[in-house]
Amino acid sequence: MVRYGFIHTKEDIKFLVLFAMDLLPFPVSFSTIVDLTTWCDEGFGYFELSEAFYEMVPTGHIEEIPDEGETLYTITEKGREATRIFEKQLPYPVREAAQRSALRVVRQIRRDAGIHTAVTEHGPNDLTVRMEMEQVFAVEMNVVSHGQAAMLERTFKENAEAIYQTLLAAMTKNYANEKEAQKP
Repeated sequence: MVRYGFIHTKEDIKFLVLFAMDLLPFPVSFSTIVDLTTWCDEGFGYFELSEAFYEMVPTGHIEEIPDEGETLYTITEKGREATRIFEKQLPYPVREAAQRSALRVVRQIRRDAGIHTAVTEHGPNDLTVRMEMEQVFAVEMNVVSHGQAAMLERTFKENAEAIYQTLLAAMTKNYANEKEAQKP
């Protein structure tokens, strides 16, 4: 299979991974690394990335951080030093793409970290779903089943900003004018 792009060798992939990880302010999962780097170039695939990435853990360029559920990874000082030395070997369009991708990933992770949901069961068919967008707003709704609660949680997590805008529009609407217009 012919692949187009600038990155083809294992060393190039390693430089890209280190460059991209150096842009991140916190440890991330391998799936985030895949998301971060595969947007940058089409010259390599998942398996080449995986092989190159996991070779850098025993060499000390990337540190593995055990976390609840999913292992996280961070660049080490040795990895940062290699990035500074070899950064210019990455083609400029790839570096630009890595910077845009890192910004996108950081925004998404921070957004997801600020959105919380919780379900409290008061009795059979009596649940409360609390949905919160940290330091912006929170709303609680009563539902009658776990299925409804799960649907509210999923919808809120995927659309918190749009829900906030809809609620804000509803709360700032001038209902008095509408009532006056409806009078006979």
